[in-house]
Amino acid sequence: MKPSVRTRYLSSIRNFNDRFGSLLIASIGTREIAEWVRSRKATKKVTRLECGEEISNSSIQRDLTALSRLMSFCCSIGWRTDNPVQSFDRTILRVRRQPKRPPTLQEIDIVMQAAPAGVAGVLGILATTGMRLAEAVNLDRDQVDSRKRQILLTKTKTSRPRAIAWATPGGDATAYLEAGNKEGLLYPSETTQLAYANFSSNVGQVQRRILKENPFFQRFGVHDLRHAFAVRWLKAGGNIYRLARHLGHSSVKVTEQNYLGYLTVEEQERVQFSSEQGALD
Repeated sequence: MKPSVRTRYLSSIRNFNDRFGSLLIASIGTREIAEWVRSRKATKKVTRLECGEEISNSSIQRDLTALSRLMSFCCSIGWRTDNPVQSFDRTILRVRRQPKRPPTLQEIDIVMQAAPAGVAGVLGILATTGMRLAEAVNLDRDQVDSRKRQILLTKTKTSRPRAIAWATPGGDATAYLEAGNKEGLLYPSETTQLAYANFSSNVGQVQRRILKENPFFQRFGVHDLRHAFAVRWLKAGGNIYRLARHLGHSSVKVTEQNYLGYLTVEEQERVQFSSEQGALD
C-alpha cells in the first residue's frame, strides 16, 4: 500500500472510532453503518470555515472504502464471514461532481506572482507539464535530463515510471526546471526542506489573500492546472495519443472523455483525424 493511501485510510478509520470503537468487529452490520452515515452527514466541518460546512458524500464514500478494506482484512483472518460495507447501498450517497473549469494563464500567473518562490516554482511545473501534484512536489534534480530535455517520473499514481518531454504543445517548463535547486528536490518546502506535505492548502491560502483584494478572482484547484494543460495541448493541435501517454492515462479513451468537450467542433474533428492517423501508424 502506498504511504499516501495508508495515510488516507488511517484518517478515515479515525472517523469511525466514536461510533464503532467500543463494538466488537463481528457486531458491526449494515444498520450500524447506516447510523454512522446519518451521523456523519449531520456533522459540520470545523477546520475550513468558521461557520462549518456539511461533510460531502465523496468524503463519506472514501471513508466507507477504507472501512470496507478493513472488513475484508477481518474476513481474511477469520474475524468475520462477511463484509457489511459491501451489503450497504452506497448509491444513496450520490456524488455530484462540479464541472471542471481549467484556469486561464492569466489566473495562474496571478497566483504565482502572489505565492512564495517554492510554491510558485511547483505551480509553474504543474501548469507547464500537466504532472499530478505528487509527481511535481517530489520531483528531484536527478530525474531531469537536460540533454534529452526529458523528465523521468518515478513516483507515479500507478507506480509505473514514465518519461515526459518538458516542452510540449501544452507548455514549456524550461524556466521552472532550470530555476530549481541544482541537487535534491527541485522545490522543497521552505519550512521543512522536504517535499510539500500540504501544497494544496498553501495554494488555497494564497488565493484567499488574492480574493480579499480582488473579489472577482476565480479560485481554482491545483489539479485544475493539469486539465488546463491538457486542453491547451489539444487546442494547439497536439496528438491525443501522445497526450494520453504524457499524462499517464490508462487509455486514450480516458483522455477523450475528460477533454474533448472543451474543444470546438473543428478542433474535435482535427483531434479525431489525428487519432485515426495515429491508429494507422
